[in-house]
Amino acid sequence: MIGQEVSFVFELLGACLAGMMAAICMTIFELPFWKKWGTEGVAEWQVNAVIVSVLIRKFTRRRVSSSMSVAMHLFHGAALGVVFRVLLGSVGSTIPSFSVLIYAIVYSGVLWMISPFLTRRLFELAGGFRMTRRGLAVSFLAHNVYGVLLGLLIPVPV
Repeated sequence: MIGQEVSFVFELLGACLAGMMAAICMTIFELPFWKKWGTEGVAEWQVNAVIVSVLIRKFTRRRVSSSMSVAMHLFHGAALGVVFRVLLGSVGSTIPSFSVLIYAIVYSGVLWMISPFLTRRLFELAGGFRMTRRGLAVSFLAHNVYGVLLGLLIPVPV
């Protein structure tokens, strides 16, 4: 019994690392768009800037830097990797690798639908900016990168 619990903890740690690696690759994919168009070229970096701003506003008057937005982005990637692994566990004990990849791509699409797409107006009001269509498009493509890599990297029992 304890062996299974320890195994699950290691699977969650692996999922955290898989989510982090997928988020790093997603961020690398987004960098050229950020360099060309700035923060408005990547919608979720705008969302993360608002989240960081709300969090640090309580403690300091510092302005949000790009590195803070990226750090929040990577944190979300790692945490959402763990969430995905837990969701996979609720589907069944053994899942074919190809199905995991499909589930991960769908999962990343749902994540994009929730944020930044459906919560767009909320973050625009809170942050005082407009999300552009190209920023949303880049975000959608980047979420697909995250989904593919998460599906390939996530540890699942066979």
